[in-house]
Amino acid sequence: MSEHKKFAKKPVGVDKKAGRIQNLHIKTPPNKLTRSNSIGALEELVQCGICLEKLRDPRMLPCQHTFCLVCLQNHLTVKNLKVNSNSTVGLSPNIKFVRCPLCQHETTLENGFKSLDALPKNFYIDSLLKLLQNDDSPKSPTAFDFRCSKCQIVSEKEEHVCQHCMKIFCSVCWNQHISELDTNLSVLVKEIEESGMRLKHKADNFASRCDQLEETIKEIVEEKISKIRKMEESVLNDVSAIKTQSDVLYENIKTRMDSLKNKIQSNINETYVRSNKISTYMNLHRETAKLFEEIYHYGEARIVFDSENMKIDQDQEGIYNDIGENNSTKIDSVVNPYESVNSMIKHYKTRSFQPKLLWTKCPRPGAVGIAPWDSTKIYVAATDSKNILILDRSKFKLVGRINNPEMICPTNIAFSLEPREIFVSDKWKNCIHVFSSNGEYLRTFDQLKLRSPDGVATLPSGELIICDTGNNHLVVVDSKTGHFLKIIGKGNLQMPTSVAVYKRNIIVSDTGNHKIKFFNMDGQLLQAIGGLGRGNGQFRSAEVVTVDCMGFILVGDAGNARIQVFQPNGDLVKIFGSNEGFGWISGICVSPELDIITTDSKNRNLRIF
Repeated sequence: MSEHKKFAKKPVGVDKKAGRIQNLHIKTPPNKLTRSNSIGALEELVQCGICLEKLRDPRMLPCQHTFCLVCLQNHLTVKNLKVNSNSTVGLSPNIKFVRCPLCQHETTLENGFKSLDALPKNFYIDSLLKLLQNDDSPKSPTAFDFRCSKCQIVSEKEEHVCQHCMKIFCSVCWNQHISELDTNLSVLVKEIEESGMRLKHKADNFASRCDQLEETIKEIVEEKISKIRKMEESVLNDVSAIKTQSDVLYENIKTRMDSLKNKIQSNINETYVRSNKISTYMNLHRETAKLFEEIYHYGEARIVFDSENMKIDQDQEGIYNDIGENNSTKIDSVVNPYESVNSMIKHYKTRSFQPKLLWTKCPRPGAVGIAPWDSTKIYVAATDSKNILILDRSKFKLVGRINNPEMICPTNIAFSLEPREIFVSDKWKNCIHVFSSNGEYLRTFDQLKLRSPDGVATLPSGELIICDTGNNHLVVVDSKTGHFLKIIGKGNLQMPTSVAVYKRNIIVSDTGNHKIKFFNMDGQLLQAIGGLGRGNGQFRSAEVVTVDCMGFILVGDAGNARIQVFQPNGDLVKIFGSNEGFGWISGICVSPELDIITTDSKNRNLRIF
């Protein structure tokens, strides 16, 4: 046996990971080892990365990877097959790119499928292919063009190619592959049936949710309709009350007209002394003129219906003046403002609000307050002189000062009854100073990381609430230790500058939003009134806020140079001060006797109304 035949019968293995044919520990003759390795390396270079066979018409992608043109066309076809409306399978017309099977690099195809023909040929690979074709060595099985993907039988011509999986099959394996496809179709039918059941379940679930949503909408609409009906009833009652009041006034005027007419008739033919005749004539003439004035203004009050808020009001501006001094005394003697909300409304509406005292020696005042343990003392935060001024309200003279070297810019004041302590916000030092009732310095809350603190107030339970103006919220702390307890209004406030407390409500001047906002003790926003403007109930920098003993809210509308008074429910009662020469209202408080005390930082004065 020749040496060539001896080694030709040795088995040859294929290393799939390396993609090349290797010797399985065969002692190859030295003169053939180098040639065999070289041929294997060349065959690896000319192998297509898709069909793993020798390249045919090699085309190179921009990523430098080279494939058979037919393989690239088949690869692109498989990736872009779609099912048409007539249940046929066709090629998508919108082919924009091809992705390299090896590195996944995308190549743009300007002319779609036809762009593959324009891909450049790899001339280097083409040269290697020609070199291998001229090789006189025996052809290995891989030299043939077509191999069955199932049984690996090689043939010289392409027999069957599956357009679904893009694989080549021999005649024997082709029939078996067709049978497998039929089996797969049965499985596909089963999957479609199961998907139909899932679709039905989802449709039923979605319909159920829609039905539930419809019921919820109906319930909410019924609730809203019920509320609107109640509002309608309330508004109609208001209109009826206004009409009844007008009827009563009409009957009163008519009765007085008849009485005056009879009185004049009875005096026409009476015999009087000339002087008495003239006096009687003048009295009757004045009484008639007054009656004519009432008749002239009767029915001119405009009834305004606020459709947005479903409220009725009478706009009497320019028709009826405030009650004068002659009548105010009579009304005040009859009406006790502390009896009810209505009596307090009447009290505010009938007051002329002329300042009974004006103090012009106040050095740039901030807030003003009255200590609950002594209503005769007025405390004023004097920002320029860095102290708290104490005034005797009865004698109106300066009786004391509260100061401390650590206090830089006292801005606002609050009091606690038990123990008797005074809390002062220091806007520049970002802290709260605490003093005793006799002005002795006690402690400072400087661990809270406040930014420009302004308004302060004490809660019914004894805690201190602070307007943390720079941080846009309120901070509640322990009034004894200064320990942080909670935050109120975060996300709802913009530059809060003043706070007042009435029962379980916290009223805040939301200066940045030009509103007054109401919170409960849990920090829940209950109501907001106002908005930017010059109209009634609108604000331009609602700088300060306070409440009286009945819960009426007084707002220092600094930018509009006026004070607005609201009921506890937020309804506007009175506006005054626009003619009183306010510059910038910086403080406001109400005494137990309902005196209104204001400070003006621009005009540097203090007024008592």
